[in-house]
Amino acid sequence: MTETATAKPIVGGINAALGFALEVAMVSAFLFWGFKQDSPWHLILGIGVPAVVVVFWGAFMAPRSDRRLPTAMVRYLALGLFLAAALALISVGSAVLGGIMAVLAVANFVAALLLKQ
Repeated sequence: MTETATAKPIVGGINAALGFALEVAMVSAFLFWGFKQDSPWHLILGIGVPAVVVVFWGAFMAPRSDRRLPTAMVRYLALGLFLAAALALISVGSAVLGGIMAVLAVANFVAALLLKQ
């Protein structure tokens, strides 16, 4: 077995773990962004936006969903949602966290393309 054949599952596992961490960070970012809005919108956006994202993700993007979208579409939608969450963080003054999330989202997307995940 070559080093490349051995490394691919390890790198794939690391990228999958990064993807899960980005999912959690995305929901947290939308929650944080929502609660930073003016009253009474902070309650509606702080609870509503993350709830809608979680339901959408679970229905159409989760690996075991019966209505899962094609893999390529899931990959692009995930990147879009991760970048939207990064922009949400930047818009409420957390530019460093938003920037880190954006860089990690793009790295996850590129790695998923290269690994055909």
